[in-house]
Amino acid sequence: MIKLKHIFLFFTSIILTVFTSSLRAQKTSIENTASDSITAPTDYYGLRLGVDVSKPIRSFLDDNYKGLELVADFRLKKNYYVAAEIGNETWNSDLPNLENTTSGSYIKAGFNYNTYENWFGMNNLIYAGVRAGFSSFSQELESYTIYTTNPVFGDDTRSVSQEFKGLNATWLELKIGLEVELFSNIYLGVNAQLKRTITTTDPDGYSNLYIPGFGELTEGTPIGVGYGYTLSYLIPIFKK
Repeated sequence: MIKLKHIFLFFTSIILTVFTSSLRAQKTSIENTASDSITAPTDYYGLRLGVDVSKPIRSFLDDNYKGLELVADFRLKKNYYVAAEIGNETWNSDLPNLENTTSGSYIKAGFNYNTYENWFGMNNLIYAGVRAGFSSFSQELESYTIYTTNPVFGDDTRSVSQEFKGLNATWLELKIGLEVELFSNIYLGVNAQLKRTITTTDPDGYSNLYIPGFGELTEGTPIGVGYGYTLSYLIPIFKK
């Protein structure tokens, strides 16, 4: 977990540095262009497709996790984008008294609002968004340990290998993020997510420990958090 936090901070600092450099480049370009020759900047409208690179990185570093998420958005108006994410995750619990595997797929859909007013000729985003999420998954309880204070018998570990299928969950998600155009139509982004479960299907006599797309569940609270890094390509369809 410490390594993942360090990676999050490292990539965030890189993206912020690139964004700052982009702003400086815009300012220099404007200052070096005669005012009577400046034309209106081009706004591109199209489909942006990409991948959340944080999940393959986490899959490589964390033996208990495998995941992949594809992202997309489409610009409807000047500052409004419809957006969606689709993915698959497998998570193994690392609890001392429980072995459990969660596996499933999810989809999130909603919109983003770009709050950033781009300078001449640039198409960066600082956005806020809302998502509705749905996940279908299964839980497999492999073993659990019954704790006891009896020094004679000790703790009792039982292997059960019991699978619970047909589970699902829904949630709402608030999202803030930054998208920087590295090269023509190629974007690097970072985002943070605040989530709240709406409905969950729990297995009989057992609780969900993880929801694909939502993340780990904390006992006693429906709130979750997340983050992501995206690398995407804009397919221009028309421009204004």
